[in-house]
Amino acid sequence: ADCRPGSYPNCQDWNIGINRVNPRGAVVYGHANIPIHQGSSSSAHGQLHGSRVFGGPYSGAQTVGGNLNYQHNNGVHGSVGATHTRGVGNSFSASAGGSGKLGPGTLSVGGGASTIPGSSRVQGQVGATYSVPLP
Repeated sequence: ADCRPGSYPNCQDWNIGINRVNPRGAVVYGHANIPIHQGSSSSAHGQLHGSRVFGGPYSGAQTVGGNLNYQHNNGVHGSVGATHTRGVGNSFSASAGGSGKLGPGTLSVGGGASTIPGSSRVQGQVGATYSVPLP
């Protein structure tokens, strides 16, 4: 859901679903977006998610996690998150970025890093784009 700064958004939502997992299993999954802060120039919201398999050879497989997201009207944004996968371990992630006017265009820079589940190894990426509107 979109949780942008300004007037109070419709970013509070949740859903729960069930899918079939072959053979003879089902996965129950869900997520929720929860507004934490909504100001005229910034916003923050949390996300919770999880899933669990019932029946079949993957019965008991489970994942739970959450994220905290921040966005400011000046273009700064960031997030941190953690997920636990039963039998595999934890993974963590973080990202940050920003964008702003530069000459006739907009410069956006950002990056993120995450750990591989159950490992202390970190992987990440950094990127930048510059866009100029056509006349």
